[in-house]
Amino acid sequence: MWGESSAVFTHEPPHEETGVLELGIGIGGTKSVAKRQYHEGAFKIIRPHYLDDSGQVYYTIANPGGGYVGGDVYRMEVEVEPDASVLLTDQSAAKVYRTPDDYVVQNVEFTLHGNAVMEYIPDQLILYREADFRQQITVNMDAESQLFMSDIVTPGWSPDGRQFLYEQAHLRNVVRVDGKLAVVDNVRIEPTKELFNDVKESFLGQHTHFATAICIDPNMTPELLEKVRDAVRNSLEGKGTASASVTETEVPGFVLRGVADWTEDLMRIIKAAANVVRAETRGQGPIDLRQY
Repeated sequence: MWGESSAVFTHEPPHEETGVLELGIGIGGTKSVAKRQYHEGAFKIIRPHYLDDSGQVYYTIANPGGGYVGGDVYRMEVEVEPDASVLLTDQSAAKVYRTPDDYVVQNVEFTLHGNAVMEYIPDQLILYREADFRQQITVNMDAESQLFMSDIVTPGWSPDGRQFLYEQAHLRNVVRVDGKLAVVDNVRIEPTKELFNDVKESFLGQHTHFATAICIDPNMTPELLEKVRDAVRNSLEGKGTASASVTETEVPGFVLRGVADWTEDLMRIIKAAANVVRAETRGQGPIDLRQY
């Protein structure tokens, strides 16, 4: 896992990029603004909004193409300057359609300077029959920066009503703090492989959807971590069969993993954790992802 080749998240020979987004966030007056913005192809960025009086800028990413297909290559780079804060999501669920001849690759890089704040909470990733999706998120952040990012993976509908017909979901998250490797989270699910049937129950607990959230925050204390766990537990009570756990990382922060049968259950768990962190560390209210 540690020495896995980056070639997994590229094509050979290289393909032309389907969508590119580059965003640089800094301070303009009393609020965070885009100092640099570029998008090309299937990635678009919707005009910014401000959801509270903290000055945090809220951006929504759109994919006018409607979904990902085999051979697509997407690249996203976001850099946040000291004192700046950004909340980033997408306009709707990302849909990966059949990729019988080639896989989809998405490479994301976040760079956080000083006491920058980055929250990345996209909608779910839906993989349909024979879809193969590979994503690597690389984060380079200073020790004073605050990071919260998440993802949700769900199986798409198939004509015969069966689930787990996608070929592969491979999501790798790498976080470096002050240049030192802090977190490597590597999830690879291949539902059509025979081996998966042998480990499915222990891997997903008979569920179909899974989620991950990573929080790296210098303000994380044992007391705050326990508040996060309490919030996650409360979000699960009386809400079906969803399950989640919160694991402390070696650097101040945690990794949240959840499994469920409904996207809404996983998004509720993620928001519960994120809301505690933003309230306790920055005095911000609950996240309201109004997709415009």
